[in-house]
Amino acid sequence: MNQQILQEIKEKLDIVEFISNYVELKKAGNYYKGLCPFHQEKNPSFFVSPQKQIFKCFGCNIAGDVVTFYMRTENLSFKEAINNLAQKLNIDLKYLENSDNLSQNKKLLEINRIALNFFKKNLINNPSVINYLTQRGLTKETIEKFDLGYAERGSYLRDYLFNLGYNLDLIKEAGLLNEKNEDKFQGRIIFPLIDHKKRLVGFTGRLYPEVKYGPKYLNTAENKIFKKSKFLYGLVYSLSEIEKIKEIIIVEGQFDFLLAYQNGLQNIVAVSGSAFTQDQVNILKTYAKNFILAFDNDEAGFKSSWKSALMLMGNKLEVWKLNFEQAKDLADFFNSNYNLNQIKKIPFIDYIINYCLDNYNITNLEGKRQTLDLVLPLIKQLDNIKQGYYISQISKILELKEEFLLKELNELDKIVYNNFYQENSYISIPIDNYNERLENLIERYLTFVSILNIQEKIKTIEECLNEYNYLKDKFLNDEYYKEIINLRINYEKELNIDFEKELYFLEKEIKKEFYRKKIKEYRNLIKGSNAENILSEVKLLTDKLRELEKNQ
Repeated sequence: MNQQILQEIKEKLDIVEFISNYVELKKAGNYYKGLCPFHQEKNPSFFVSPQKQIFKCFGCNIAGDVVTFYMRTENLSFKEAINNLAQKLNIDLKYLENSDNLSQNKKLLEINRIALNFFKKNLINNPSVINYLTQRGLTKETIEKFDLGYAERGSYLRDYLFNLGYNLDLIKEAGLLNEKNEDKFQGRIIFPLIDHKKRLVGFTGRLYPEVKYGPKYLNTAENKIFKKSKFLYGLVYSLSEIEKIKEIIIVEGQFDFLLAYQNGLQNIVAVSGSAFTQDQVNILKTYAKNFILAFDNDEAGFKSSWKSALMLMGNKLEVWKLNFEQAKDLADFFNSNYNLNQIKKIPFIDYIINYCLDNYNITNLEGKRQTLDLVLPLIKQLDNIKQGYYISQISKILELKEEFLLKELNELDKIVYNNFYQENSYISIPIDNYNERLENLIERYLTFVSILNIQEKIKTIEECLNEYNYLKDKFLNDEYYKEIINLRINYEKELNIDFEKELYFLEKEIKKEFYRKKIKEYRNLIKGSNAENILSEVKLLTDKLRELEKNQ
């Protein structure tokens, strides 16, 4: 992307004027404020800086420039946003297209296609692999429809491609070689990765036969045509059914997808060995607003489901859980001769409530707290009517007053898991993972330090800042980050907060959170070990934490 065209767009577009087309903005000192368009709120937490031409929402923590705002509101990729804005502003786009890059992409797609044909022939010549796939429940028709293949041990693909005239650099760029220039996918079943634009962008390889070395699954490394955070396995096959019924089932891996698709669930996609991302949500929500999560029935699958549901609900999407309690995953479910009549979907929050009732002792305080930690962040994403309904339900279940639950709910930061910016490095504004409570506390603390103009207070949390030095550096040196702090100052001032009292409170909270984090890290270190120095460090931190909590 040419920085010149980006700069030209930003110079021609005034951010306040542009955002005013979407949000009613009101003057607030040197800034403007309004209700955030990215999440539901009653009191404005969305601020715009005309000086730096940036925006920031302190409710959902989305920030950026005018191009970022346009991408978010119109659900566009960076390239689509630049194209649209450039056309509106009559800016010449000729230098956006790079013929060398287009040529390189074409070569990568070409070499992938040749590699796939090579893998498919290998599968035909390895009946034991075909037998394994059929034992896992796949039919011959499914194996052929989804172009499964096999890579034998040895660097046969490298030699084959080299003999066809492809150099090692290009073969490696395609992700088909390892660091030693050997075949990457040796001894693996091959699943071709075809994106929703019908391009063969890479491969996943699963170990077969299973051996003690190497990861069970390997993906093509990210390159110019393959971005893992934006890829969804099987979408190209399921798209017509998804568009028909406006509902999407999300599973973890290829076998889950293939067995489900084969057995009639054809509105399905797989995240394929990676965390579910905002980029993937941005792709899927253009086709449907209803999502059903069908991750594995284990602890890792539960955590992935909860985080994914939170992100989806933060995007104003409806979320259910697919219940198939008889099996560890959807592939195992269908391979165990269960059928579609034995699965059902329930609203995701109902599923979480049932999970808490089954796993926590809600008659004691710890069980109530564990339940609220899981349920309240999800309720926070709902509209007011649904919030009221679930607050009433939780109040009865946990025997807690609704006023208390509403207070807890209001104090929660509205979390929207946002990986969107990882693929858009052009953004000059620092976008961090604001979902960690400690980082949020530190940023607020630095804000109040700035309001009260007492820089020496930074030293009181120096111990914690040693691990978050990038925040301190940005606070002191980064002009854009300073402007974000200025926007937050305006936001905090409107809340009529006692800044000195809040600073004192935040100092304690930061230390408590930091000590808890360090204690957890140290306890993980001493599992299976009696390292005295680590044990003494845990005791010291625990004493500090108890002292803080006693004086709270």
